[in-house]
Amino acid sequence: MRCRYCNSLLENVVIDLDEQPSANRLLTENELQLIKGGKKEHNSPLITYICGTCSLVQLGDTTKAEELFTEDYVYYSSFSNYWVQHARELVEFAIENFRLSSSSNILEIGSNDGYLLQHFVAKKIPCIGIDPAGKAAEAAKAKGVETMVSFFDEVSSSKLIQERGTFDFINGINVFAHVPAIKTFIASLKNCLSENGVISLEFPHLAKLVEHSQFDTIYDEHFFYHSLVSLNKIFLQFDLKIFDLRELDTHGGSLRIFINHLDNTKYSIEKSVEKVLNTELSMKLDQVGGFNELKARSQQIRDDAVAYIKAQKKIGKKIAAFGAAAKGNVFLNYCGIGADSIDFVVDDTPAKQGKFLPGSHIPVVPATEIINKKPDIIVILPWNLSSEISKKLKSNEKWQGELVTFIPKLNII
Repeated sequence: MRCRYCNSLLENVVIDLDEQPSANRLLTENELQLIKGGKKEHNSPLITYICGTCSLVQLGDTTKAEELFTEDYVYYSSFSNYWVQHARELVEFAIENFRLSSSSNILEIGSNDGYLLQHFVAKKIPCIGIDPAGKAAEAAKAKGVETMVSFFDEVSSSKLIQERGTFDFINGINVFAHVPAIKTFIASLKNCLSENGVISLEFPHLAKLVEHSQFDTIYDEHFFYHSLVSLNKIFLQFDLKIFDLRELDTHGGSLRIFINHLDNTKYSIEKSVEKVLNTELSMKLDQVGGFNELKARSQQIRDDAVAYIKAQKKIGKKIAAFGAAAKGNVFLNYCGIGADSIDFVVDDTPAKQGKFLPGSHIPVVPATEIINKKPDIIVILPWNLSSEISKKLKSNEKWQGELVTFIPKLNII
């Protein structure tokens, strides 16, 4: 097994989360019945490695991207008010700081249902999105967001340049970790970037994953787990430089990095870059020794969660969960928690309702079932959105139960 970037042999294991089904591949009733009838559910090893040469942390062999991000991919960003507001704030920041206007050209990679580009459309700034998920693209087009249904690669980027020219602002939120062919992706970014243009990439920060034991951020759609120390060297190899960044709270701790051409002197490298680089080096995120405690802490979280749920079931408590998200599926399957422990999971996304979580086979239902079935406890699986979710649930006077998260540790809200 070799590094997806530099082709060095991958020998150093960061963490092994056992075999798991595809985290966003919810099951239909028919599929579940076939599994109950003896058909084996497809699982793959969920093992991460650190490359001894380029320091990129990455999954080993896993499902191909073309099999993950299909026509019926079920994640829609607009169903979270948090993400819509997050996108709006980035658009306002970019317009002000990079002087974007009606004469600018904007590209978003992994544009999903248009949750971000709709804000550029509202300001009459030319923009286009690219996303391989056809149904999400249809939702974007309904918002007036022009969208190319494709992966972002050499072919699609060349077509974009041919049709639209180069771009003054290129954005990707939570897409960079999803890209297996990272060399092709960065080369295509560079080709699409105008002379004075800026690239903004946002992704879960490896430092926070390690610091807070966020093992459920690791799943089959995330081919890479990025640190600044590795990316800084890699972008320089493409004559691109990271000149600024923001540390964000999203996903329990993310980085948003700003990149431009190496020979562009319009923006100087900010002190924030050096600060994060020094922090990561002190954590030894460029070597396997920096991950020694992650496995033990993850196992402790698993043991605590299983013990808590067993204790609550023993005294007759009804337990539900909130959020049929990928990270929740990784957590449940790593812990071995299934439909015998959690009665149902609620989710606001209609495309997920009526289906079943992969591996655990817990049914997904609309939020109205909280009132109908009145669980005593609700486990918030997307703990990174726990503030938004808990506020929503506690505002409902018809349900007065207990809210729980397990990462980075057991917390009763």
